Amino acid sequence: MELVTLKRFEKGFVTAGWFGMIGGLCLLLLLNISIVTNTDITDNSFYLLVYLTAPFNVLALCSKKSRSLGLWGLSILLFIKIFTATIFLLGWMVIPFP
Repeated sequence: MELVTLKRFEKGFVTAGWFGMIGGLCLLLLLNISIVTNTDITDNSFYLLVYLTAPFNVLALCSKKSRSLGLWGLSILLFIKIFTATIFLLGWMVIPFP
């Protein structure tokens, strides 16, 4: 019974996976632009995109067809979080009190 209801929403899971994947790639693009141009793009829209992308990726994990998209999207978000924390800690070691 429950498998029938999941198969009915298969297209929704795949669509959520693609939205999560595209959102993660847009976040990587914004992060690279901010590094290359030495500007601060991380305003409210950046964090809004992070918080909207993560639920789409988690939702994509529910289906077998969209599971790979969900894992790719979550790994992109995890990379962005680890990269941001690493850069913050390394910058804090160089100049602890700006």
